[in-house]
Amino acid sequence: MFKIEYIIPVIMSYRLIFLELLKYKKEDTSKNIVTSVNCFVFMLSHYFNRDALYITHAVIGFYIYDLIYLITSSLQYNNNNNNNDNDKNKNKNKKKENIPYMIHHILSIIIWYSTLYNGKKQILWEGYYILEKSNIMLYVSYHFHKEYKNNKQLLYVTDFIQLIFYSYYRVIVMLFYLYNIRYEVHEEGLIFSISVALIYIMGLVWSYKLLGINIKNYRSYVSTSSQVDK
Repeated sequence: MFKIEYIIPVIMSYRLIFLELLKYKKEDTSKNIVTSVNCFVFMLSHYFNRDALYITHAVIGFYIYDLIYLITSSLQYNNNNNNNDNDKNKNKNKKKENIPYMIHHILSIIIWYSTLYNGKKQILWEGYYILEKSNIMLYVSYHFHKEYKNNKQLLYVTDFIQLIFYSYYRVIVMLFYLYNIRYEVHEEGLIFSISVALIYIMGLVWSYKLLGINIKNYRSYVSTSSQVDK
């Protein structure tokens, strides 16, 4: 059963953490840290806390919090009409970047909400655990890009590790997991099945994007090395 009294404290807690981080870090970095906190909270809960009802609400609460943040940020970009053309283009790009995350969060809320009424929380727990493991290097790489953006070699290494780590869990491990629970997914109905399929496809798309980033990094590294040798 859905319990709003579990959701509100989670949303407020993440908001307070975010506001506290803003005192020391930039907004993008603060948001990344908050998202990583959700990741590690769930992973620890996976090992030490088997209160599936509360953890399910905690995950839903995080996605609601972050969805609200993405929507309000996009609206704020719309209201910044006094910026120059360069700033307007940046705002437009940020709005486009928010859209996939909004879709992802809505699908995730639908999937997690459905488990409150079907008794299959454990199955979703295992799948979500795989997804969160795939995201670990994503948070690390993003943080390095924001905090050490002038250290190109470090960024090349973290981007490559992210590609391997993310693609392995999100594409290979997740594919075998979904195959093993294909009948359970089918039993949940069309909306649930489509939501799961779309999240997997988004993982494929992001893996392809990471591959492109690493190819670009390799070409940049080779080009720089050639110039140094000369």
